[in-house]
Amino acid sequence: MRRQDKSGHRLPSFAGYLSKVFDFRRLAADLRDARTDPDFSPQSVFLAVFHGFVFRLRSFQQLQADLSQPAFQHWIGAPRALSDDVLRYSLCGFDLAGLEQMLVHVNRTLKRNKAFDEGRVQGRIVAALDGIEVLSSYSRHCDSCLQRRVTFTDPEGRSEERIQYYHRAVGCQIISSPVKPFLAWEWLQPGEGEDTAALRLLRRIPEQYGSRFFDILLLDSLYAQKPALQLTQQIGWDVVITFKQERRDLYQSAMGLFQARPADLQFEQRHDGRLYQVQLWQTEGVAFSQDYPQPMRVVRTEEAVTSNRRRGDQTVTETTQHAWMWITTLDARTFPGQQIWSLGHARWKNENNGWNDLTQNWALKHGFLHACNHRPKVSSESGGSQAVPNRGLAAVVLILCLAFVLSSAFAILHSKLFRLYHPSLLEIGRQLYRSLWQLQPPIRAPA
Repeated sequence: MRRQDKSGHRLPSFAGYLSKVFDFRRLAADLRDARTDPDFSPQSVFLAVFHGFVFRLRSFQQLQADLSQPAFQHWIGAPRALSDDVLRYSLCGFDLAGLEQMLVHVNRTLKRNKAFDEGRVQGRIVAALDGIEVLSSYSRHCDSCLQRRVTFTDPEGRSEERIQYYHRAVGCQIISSPVKPFLAWEWLQPGEGEDTAALRLLRRIPEQYGSRFFDILLLDSLYAQKPALQLTQQIGWDVVITFKQERRDLYQSAMGLFQARPADLQFEQRHDGRLYQVQLWQTEGVAFSQDYPQPMRVVRTEEAVTSNRRRGDQTVTETTQHAWMWITTLDARTFPGQQIWSLGHARWKNENNGWNDLTQNWALKHGFLHACNHRPKVSSESGGSQAVPNRGLAAVVLILCLAFVLSSAFAILHSKLFRLYHPSLLEIGRQLYRSLWQLQPPIRAPA
């Protein structure tokens, strides 16, 4: 450990990797926002927020304190210290198209450099799509907020109903490789459901990446609908969908077949400290629905999961029972039933290595720039001026996704220290943060 601490990860090495592999600084120089003749360039604002996420700083106030240091100012090309007001004002009018193009370029470069080859399933790249609630509030809200009525009980036992404002998004993430980047996000708009935003995202991904950027898409039961199946078939993606709708004809038909015969396969497998004892049934050619009679393959499992849990100062072995069903378009000869079982459970990587990681370690749910009224203004059709639409939350999340994927790529694909000592990605972020203060600021002549 002493050797690791002495030669920890350095910020110049990180920056050199980003520039050499992704042409990072040049891409950052092309970013734009809605301000006119600003003192601080959009590039400096982006680099400040990007490095704040890389360093795992959890708020703009903490970032503002560090930006008072000359070494940090020089690193991001700022003429002097940036306040959090400057960051907010710029990001609220940031050009999202530039950030999206940057994320697409990074992910395309990773695939071109074969970063997604490790972990392929039967030679195929696997992605997962799911939704997440990013923030909620009973008071602060904006024009793009979703609304719901929440009933709660006050201290005197009376029932009250209040309007809660929230933002929810759908994201698509590569999950089969060690580096697990998010490909794109789509925000739910007022009055629409998650499935509508998901379809909009799925149509956009082939336009940005091409239809063969990945091969298999894992979906939750919410997306077991005719429009999603039609779209994925049209694009050319195979799907594995968790199926929970017990009232659906397909579910009833498959259960009737499975209950009349013993399991087709029994196996045991250890994973993440748990022992899975699985009975598996499968059948092919079951029509999805009357209005969409596409034949589907159905796989069902009954699982006994044994794991050790701490109860006070003792370790107790517990066994729980679970039942799962999936529908898929994958061919049974290439992807046997046990492979579908693995893919069905692999969707949790989107939950654990995606949403949970972003929430716990990357401050996704901090609520950056929600309902920010201090925004750049542009000319209106009436001849006056009006504030630009608030794009701050979406801009911050895209920058966070860039920091997420580039930090992971640097550690997993480039760092020898990571391969030798296996530090956590959180510790690598802290090492990069500490190395910033070891940089010598430029010598300035006295005024």
